[in-house]
Amino acid sequence: MIEIRAATAALAGRQATWVAALEPWRSLGYQSAGLSRFLRRVAGGGGVLAAIETSAPGRPGRVAGVVAMQEGVLLGNFVSLLAVRAEAARQGIGRALMAAVEARTPPRRWLYVSADAGNAGALGFYRKLGFKRVGRLPDLVRQGHVELLLRKAVPRPA
Repeated sequence: MIEIRAATAALAGRQATWVAALEPWRSLGYQSAGLSRFLRRVAGGGGVLAAIETSAPGRPGRVAGVVAMQEGVLLGNFVSLLAVRAEAARQGIGRALMAAVEARTPPRRWLYVSADAGNAGALGFYRKLGFKRVGRLPDLVRQGHVELLLRKAVPRPA
């Protein structure tokens, strides 16, 4: 079973080692120390959610995925990092984390993400969630790489 909850700065920072070992962060040269500082900073403002595997009632297990979000970007919120452990992939964890971020985004606002133009897996995942491409961001993360900016309208509650 998975529980989504706000991550403390310490918990968020400890996830950097496995995140840095995943694509695209590994290929882009991200180091765990820098990712740890970033995750701690964002978590300090309440912007990191963790998907925690619960092994038994009242006994938390390990973190299976994390998402970092910045609020108030371009009339909405921006997901700056979404990572799921390789062994937990394709179990709905990324989808659950994104649903939790969407629930924290004000109605009738935008939810933004970006992904490397060559990352077909990420782009397909976001399209399935209803995101549409709205722009190209060349050299944003690394010289010679293009990030695609995607957004989704957050509907008014029913």
